[in-house]
Amino acid sequence: NVDIRFPLETKWVNNKLQIQSKSANSVNGKLNVNGINQSFSIQKNQNFSIEIPANVLSKGTNSIQLDYNGIKQNIEITDWKIENQAQFSTISLASKYNEKVTEIFNQKYLSPRLEVPTLQLPWQGIGNWCYPLITAQIDDSGLMNKRKNGKVDYLGIPFLIDKTDKNIAFVSQWDNYADSIEIPISGKGKKIYFLMAGSTNPMQSQIVNGKITVQYADGSTTELELKNPTNWWPIEQDLFDDNFAFEIPDDKIPYRIKLKTGEMYRGGTLDKYSSIKGFTDRQVDGGAATILDLPIDANKELKSIKLTAVSNDVVIGMMSATVLK
Repeated sequence: NVDIRFPLETKWVNNKLQIQSKSANSVNGKLNVNGINQSFSIQKNQNFSIEIPANVLSKGTNSIQLDYNGIKQNIEITDWKIENQAQFSTISLASKYNEKVTEIFNQKYLSPRLEVPTLQLPWQGIGNWCYPLITAQIDDSGLMNKRKNGKVDYLGIPFLIDKTDKNIAFVSQWDNYADSIEIPISGKGKKIYFLMAGSTNPMQSQIVNGKITVQYADGSTTELELKNPTNWWPIEQDLFDDNFAFEIPDDKIPYRIKLKTGEMYRGGTLDKYSSIKGFTDRQVDGGAATILDLPIDANKELKSIKLTAVSNDVVIGMMSATVLK
C-alpha cells in the first residue's frame, strides 16, 4: 500500500480546524467549506487553528477543501454535536417501499447461486457453515410506534416513514429485489440524511457493499459508498472496534436506532447484547437501523437519489431520507 501524506495535517477539535504544517516552506492558501472561503498563512513547521463559523457547518459530515501551493487537499470532519441552522424537507419513499424491514431474514435467497458445491450463505440470508440454520428476529415496533404523523425525530432530524405494511426499500444482487432503485427529488440542499438498514457478512468486510448516488439536474453526481465496517453495519448486530485491526475513527462510528424500542445509541456502546449461538455475541435485540449523511452541492438542482447494491450476498435498505436545505 502507498500512503500519501499532505504537507498539512488536520484535526477537528472544539469547533476549530487544527492544522500542523509538515512543510519546510511557508504555506499560503484558502479554506473552502460550503461555499465560504477563508485565507490562511502558516509558517514552516507551525501549528495553526482556524475557527469555522457554526452557521456554515451542518450536523454530521462536512467536506472542507484546502487549496495551497498548487495542492488541493480534501478533508472531512464529522461532528454530530453541531446544530443545524437550516430547514428540513422530508422525502416520501412510500411508492418505493417493497418490504417490511422485519422480513429481511424471513425469506429464501435462492438465486443467483453457483451450481457446484461451495460454502454458500444459507438461504435465509444469515448464518455460517457451522450454524446454517440460525436466524435473527427483527422487531420494528418501537421505531414505528414512536412516529407522529409518520415522522420520527433523531438528533434533531425528522425522518418520514409514511407507510406501515411496508417500510423499507430493499435492493440486492439476489433476485428477490432489484439491484437498484431511483427516487425522484427536486429543489436544492446542502446535505441528505438517511435512515438505513440491511445485511452484511464477513466476506463483505473492507469492501463497498452498496452506494447512494445523488444526481443533479446537470447530470453530475455525488456518491456515498456503503462500506463494511466503516459505515455499513449489519441489522442484527453491532460490529466490534478493538482500536487495533481495521480501526474505525471514533467520530466515524455511526449512530444507530434500536428497532424494537426506538432508542438511539452510538454503535458499539450498548450496555447489554444478546447472543446468537455460533454466530455473534453482539446481537442487538430486535435489530438496528443506521443514520448516515451525505454532503451535497448546495448550488445545484437535485434530480434523484439512487440506491444500488454492489456486493453479492447482501441486502441494502433505505427507510427514510431527509434533505437539509
